[in-house]
Amino acid sequence: MGIPITESGGNVKIYGDGLPGGKGTGLIMINECPIPQAVKIKTRILSTSFYDRFVEMDGEFTVEESDIIRAIVDELDDGPISVRSSATDEAGGREGGGDHLHAGEYRSFMLPNNHPDPGVRYEQVEQAISHIYNDFTGRQSPSSTEKMAILINPIPGILDDTDAGHFYYPCVSGVANSFFPYALKTQDPNDGFARIAFGHGYATILDDFPVVSMATIREPIPLKLLQSGNRQQYFYALNMNWNAALGGDELETMEILHTRFARRSMISLLGIEQNSVTLENLIQDDHFNFRTTLIGIMEAIKARITPHFQIEFVFNLDSPRPDSGEGTFCIVQLTLLPKLQRDAVQIPENAGTTQLSIKNSQGHGITSGIRHAVVVSPFVYSRDRHDEAQQGIAEINRRMREENEKYILIVPGRLGSTNRDWGIFVTYSEVNQAVGIFEYGVDIAGREEPLPEKSSLTGGIYGSHFLYMIQGGRDEEKKRMQTRMYGTQGTHFLTNLVANNIVYGFIAPAEDYLDPWFFSGVDPDAAVSLLTFPLPVTIYADSLHQFCKVIADHDG
Repeated sequence: MGIPITESGGNVKIYGDGLPGGKGTGLIMINECPIPQAVKIKTRILSTSFYDRFVEMDGEFTVEESDIIRAIVDELDDGPISVRSSATDEAGGREGGGDHLHAGEYRSFMLPNNHPDPGVRYEQVEQAISHIYNDFTGRQSPSSTEKMAILINPIPGILDDTDAGHFYYPCVSGVANSFFPYALKTQDPNDGFARIAFGHGYATILDDFPVVSMATIREPIPLKLLQSGNRQQYFYALNMNWNAALGGDELETMEILHTRFARRSMISLLGIEQNSVTLENLIQDDHFNFRTTLIGIMEAIKARITPHFQIEFVFNLDSPRPDSGEGTFCIVQLTLLPKLQRDAVQIPENAGTTQLSIKNSQGHGITSGIRHAVVVSPFVYSRDRHDEAQQGIAEINRRMREENEKYILIVPGRLGSTNRDWGIFVTYSEVNQAVGIFEYGVDIAGREEPLPEKSSLTGGIYGSHFLYMIQGGRDEEKKRMQTRMYGTQGTHFLTNLVANNIVYGFIAPAEDYLDPWFFSGVDPDAAVSLLTFPLPVTIYADSLHQFCKVIADHDG
């Protein structure tokens, strides 16, 4: 009978009669939206009907399906390609972004696609698809109705023959959000923010080394005024010699290189300082019309699709002259985000005892009846207990989900970071029962955080995920000058928290209040403790004024 093929504007083709998934839906929207400032990436989507058939065939492809995959690879020539997950619960694919959004939860693969034997290239693509399907299936509960589609795209970028080998990467990758909830009073939060990096986009959606943030996009704070986080020393690049069988790790084809291995003539055009990329030429000086074009892209999407969204994009130089105004944007993903609530939250006059009060938070609303707290104590935790803490948090979250219970989580450092020196790595699905997540520094009892790192680039070991932390200052301008930029907004982990309205905050020991009860009941032999409040508590979170309080209910 044949597998049906549906075209969308010529740049998108959908194979099969299933759904295109969240990422696929986003790229279809982008393809149908007039955005003259951006080149629309060629996209081939294996709909969810391929996944259904894969499950029915016990992990095998039919001859017809294999022929379609081969035809797609042939059509995309022999340049690097991405094979990406597009689950139905991923990237806000449902109308309005969905009730529960998942970003970065499932595997994707970047492939060199340059082997002289076409059979090797086809086999690697089929392996990537199989790994995505199997990983997705293994994460689903028995009652899940979610399914998986696959996106296959060419990767826009440049080939660089470095001293470390043959590598391929975009000049710039970025994540940009339409709304910036941490804007200062002199800034417009509707200008949005961006997290950008030299090289491949894994640097922007993960959190394992410092990259550059621009907040807001329209009027970014001059990078030289920032105390930290204004340069990048490492970058992700695709290893063009990786043509072996795939083992299932999505980063196995990627390498992290120092920027000294990159093409010097190119990164000098972007902005460089002592072998570190600053991207200052693009951000501050608008070379190649980078900032102007990004603003135009964001405005076009706001006008035609939705006012609340996140895009992932790449930018490549078309000319070696900064005054030529030539550079090419490609949008590789669109995530629909729910509209953030902006009504002020009122705390009742007869509210009970305050157990936690902070001045830096995201998330909005009132949640009552919380009975549990999950605590990683500074008096117990150390870096060598990372795996124990990670597994403990995930196990408690699993039990809370089975019991339909919510909890608040108190942890050191940047939760979700892949860098163990910065915090504890967990995925969103391992903490999705938490209604409030609160980070503290290494020594919550005494020293101000963040503590300085040796490189002084990230703002400090165990620093918060917050893009802005205002360090003193009596007036707005002085505060602007003393802002620390962390550049972790835009990571997949934070996107999930924001989109699902998880209250999230940083505890500054000199300014905020945390009841010692949270640490008094911990098990000294366990990296993670599950505590039960004497009385249920209510979270009051106000994103408009960026405060959050956890208050115990009255007794009787």
